[in-house]
Amino acid sequence: MDTCSFFDMDADESILITEDTKLENLILLYKPVLSYSKDTDHIFERFPNLQYLTFELKESWDYSTEQYWFPKLDFLTELEELTVFFESSNTNDSGSSATINRPWDFHFPSSLKKLSLVDFPLTSNSLSTIARLPNLEKLLLYRTIIHGEEWNMGEEDTFENLKCLKLRQVTLSKWEVGEESFPKLKKLELERCRKLVEIPPSFRDIWPLKIIKLVESPQLEDSAMKIKEYAEDMRGGDELQVIVI
Repeated sequence: MDTCSFFDMDADESILITEDTKLENLILLYKPVLSYSKDTDHIFERFPNLQYLTFELKESWDYSTEQYWFPKLDFLTELEELTVFFESSNTNDSGSSATINRPWDFHFPSSLKKLSLVDFPLTSNSLSTIARLPNLEKLLLYRTIIHGEEWNMGEEDTFENLKCLKLRQVTLSKWEVGEESFPKLKKLELERCRKLVEIPPSFRDIWPLKIIKLVESPQLEDSAMKIKEYAEDMRGGDELQVIVI
């Protein structure tokens, strides 16, 4: 592939990108569709100053590394917000990927502040890679299958600057969180996480936490209220809001 094109909505015409073209002033790129080939491995090098990126990734397996292929993004030193949709060739009844035991070879830039992953199967190692992003403030996982349905967060899995965590339709039945896993978390949102029967009690020790929001997750109300009561007692009345929808 020597050229590719993108559609410019303002100019109502396609922009032709040749092999040597670089769009150094481009800061937003929305939803190209990628699958692995030697031509797509370094495709984003053509847009070195991207700040906002959304793309769709079709299932690709790298037999040389025994990992899912993921484009290299660590050189995008200006990138702040990233959203990726994963399309698997092997899905379950809910539409999420049923292949969950393969790790991802993620190459995220350290500048990333917001990360949204949709329909991704994830392993503990993949989640640990995300946790090491030093500037990540917001993490959203949608329709995610976690290998073994367990997320056991060790000392190395510390989201240093995460302020908002949202899990929607995540197949998680057991979740262990350390006291230092989310030292700056302000908002926890759980939506339709129906296999999870309890919010880890250690969330009560996260002092910055101000909001726990539950959407269509009635089985979590009891543990949320226990966290609220304990936290407010320990903080001397400092309110923790529980929102139930």
